[in-house]
Amino acid sequence: MVPVVTRIETDKPYVFITIDDGAVQHPKARELMIEAGVWPSVFLNTKYAEGHKDYFKRLPVTVHSHTSNHPNLMGKGLEFQKNEICGNADFLAGDYGKRPTLFRPPFGNYDSATRQAAAGCGFKALVNWTAAVNDGRVQFQQGDRLNRGDIVLMHFRTTFVEDFTAFLNRAKQDGLTPVPLEDFLG
Repeated sequence: MVPVVTRIETDKPYVFITIDDGAVQHPKARELMIEAGVWPSVFLNTKYAEGHKDYFKRLPVTVHSHTSNHPNLMGKGLEFQKNEICGNADFLAGDYGKRPTLFRPPFGNYDSATRQAAAGCGFKALVNWTAAVNDGRVQFQQGDRLNRGDIVLMHFRTTFVEDFTAFLNRAKQDGLTPVPLEDFLG
């Protein structure tokens, strides 16, 4: 089974931004990332990323897996989960030239079959999160600030600018530097 990672143990003031799905290809995403010097890890679904390879290839990101159709995997059979997870990894490998190494289950929901399927598909880790950004606000699972090693979840939505800016401001306020997740889980 793959290990489950919700935060990174580090003594450095690092925080990690991850962006899921790919439903909205916001035109300002690339510019914001480059201006901030922040290289997110993105977890794309086949159903949202299909047909948008040029958009995602232009972003300064590393692409990872988030299933083909974004189902809640918990309680589903092993074969169903393998099809969703491996199928997405195969699609991403074909479109981006490299098979993803990290997997995020939709809604953060997983069970032992999910971890087994992810391992069978060649993933190194199942990645969840400790904070999320929605509608321009950072929401914490515990406490009222970002801490070193936190993994933050965002989505490709119409509120991308507000969400990314809220993350950057909060990271700065809490004395943290965004760094690529792959530097620690690659």
